Amino acid sequence: MKRSANIPTSKMGAENDNVTARDTDKMATRVTAETAAERPSTWKLLSWLTSITKPVHGPLYVSTLFRIIKQALELLIFGIAGWAIVSAAVDGRSVVPSLVLLIVLALGKATFYYLEQFTGHYVAFKALEILRGHAFSVLWPKAPSIVTRSRSGDVLTSLTKDVDRIEVVYAHTFAPVVSAFVVPISTLLVTGALVGWEIVAIPAVCLAISLLVVPLIGTKSAMTHADGALAARGDLSAHVTDSVFGVEEVVGYGRETERFEEMDRIGETISTKSRSAARSAGIRRGLNSFLSIIVTVSILAVGLAGDYSIAVVCALAVGSLRFLEGPRGIEEAVGSLDRSLAAAHRLYRICHEPQRVADGNDELRLDRAPALSWEGVTYRYPGDSGEADENVPPALDNVTIEAPAGKRTVLLGPSGSGKTTTVQLLLRFDDPEQGDIRVDGTSINSLTTDSLRSRIALVSQKNQMLDSTIIENVRLGHPDATEEQVWEALKVARVDEEVKAMPAGLKTRVGQDGSKLSGGQGQRICLARALLTEPSVLILDEFTANLNASLEKEIRDGLAATFGHLTIVEVTHREEAAAEADHAVLFHRGKVAASGKPEHVLEARRTLFGGPANS
Repeated sequence: MKRSANIPTSKMGAENDNVTARDTDKMATRVTAETAAERPSTWKLLSWLTSITKPVHGPLYVSTLFRIIKQALELLIFGIAGWAIVSAAVDGRSVVPSLVLLIVLALGKATFYYLEQFTGHYVAFKALEILRGHAFSVLWPKAPSIVTRSRSGDVLTSLTKDVDRIEVVYAHTFAPVVSAFVVPISTLLVTGALVGWEIVAIPAVCLAISLLVVPLIGTKSAMTHADGALAARGDLSAHVTDSVFGVEEVVGYGRETERFEEMDRIGETISTKSRSAARSAGIRRGLNSFLSIIVTVSILAVGLAGDYSIAVVCALAVGSLRFLEGPRGIEEAVGSLDRSLAAAHRLYRICHEPQRVADGNDELRLDRAPALSWEGVTYRYPGDSGEADENVPPALDNVTIEAPAGKRTVLLGPSGSGKTTTVQLLLRFDDPEQGDIRVDGTSINSLTTDSLRSRIALVSQKNQMLDSTIIENVRLGHPDATEEQVWEALKVARVDEEVKAMPAGLKTRVGQDGSKLSGGQGQRICLARALLTEPSVLILDEFTANLNASLEKEIRDGLAATFGHLTIVEVTHREEAAAEADHAVLFHRGKVAASGKPEHVLEARRTLFGGPANS
């Protein structure tokens, strides 16, 4: 499913401004192709999962043993209770010894049930931790291009909901399936040997049907529909994500009703595909209940017709009420296994997405601010296939520009003209279709991304902040920084006095994405964080969007005084921001319209667009 028009995105190239709905839909939206990674067989998928979660295998086996013991004790409790009642009624035996034994067995069952639950939950939560950690470690080197080439919410959904569904394999599948075979089969063998094989013949047939036939009913259909349901849930996640983050555009274009109707259609798809699995689960449950009745009736019929003690027959009949409890565990496991495997396929696909931006071998080492150059760079946004879409005009078309070492270069132009894409390609958010980008003459393709990004700090219009304190957010890039260094960075960002005026000072919590701060305070704190990393290159992408002109000038003066040795590249559409720069570049529709001295570029800007550049 594709996004509806008029929904914005934070993907690369949206320029952090109001890009038209049609361009946003083309530039930053695609459905992750199923062919991105070869769909593995179920066996290969399970092998992949178990290779990741080896640390939980030991506790999982222990939990399974506890479940087997618990179910065996449960059968004994039912059987002894039936025997005791009939013995007391028929033979007049005292029930006290039986009651004592039942109490002991019940305490043992409760103990092993607790141990099973404890170890099972440990396995479940540990598996969640391991799976999410593995997925994150695999996706981290592919960021942010993996997000650029996926729908909004896809990666998040896989790391949360899909992993939650996979955890069911460990918490509610392995132990129930193993115990479903071990306990009933052992019971049949022991009962046949001690009481007689005739009385267990029909229960054995019913058990075979329950174990080998019932779980297969509707399984293939359920698997198919589970894939479709999860795909639809992914559509719903992307739809809701787009609607929430694009609420201004949705309301502005009057698309509220359309968005709600589309969400309802996706919800109906999920409901339709889920009903098939529910019907199959109902059929399996009904068949197991019917087989359980047959087991009990057959034991009574054969036992009463044969030469068996009535107390023993009643004990076996009552115990048989729990005989197929194990196979019911398989039935429940199959009911959730389809969703778990479908979720595992999605996680496998995302984890095995090819790394679009290949890491170089050389470390970037700088002892001074470098010169930057973009040489004949052409870039198109990924289409639905994840590759450059030839039907979409290039976001950058043969762009050749320079940012002199130790100077302030301003990239000027209207929204959607290619400014943000230019600086994000420098950080290797993605690789250009053609051309090269160099740092002091060295191609960034030959450099490790970690060393490249460690020397380049990006401050964007959108605040990226953790729901923590100011000092912890500022220290993100330099955890060992002293409070004095933090205050110095805040001072350059011209936010130190405002932080001092807060009751908790540096310990003030900022809220999710800085929601407890003003937009201007959040931007300046993010600037302080970038400065604390001591970069060689500072990228400022509309970082003063929420600041007034006088405060904006103060910050630029502070940067010039304290960090004038850095290579600074600033993205803006404001004319006054370019007036005092060392070098300026004017973008228009993905091409360089002018470059050179700011006064010449601003004159070209007025000639090209007419009037001031502040719109």
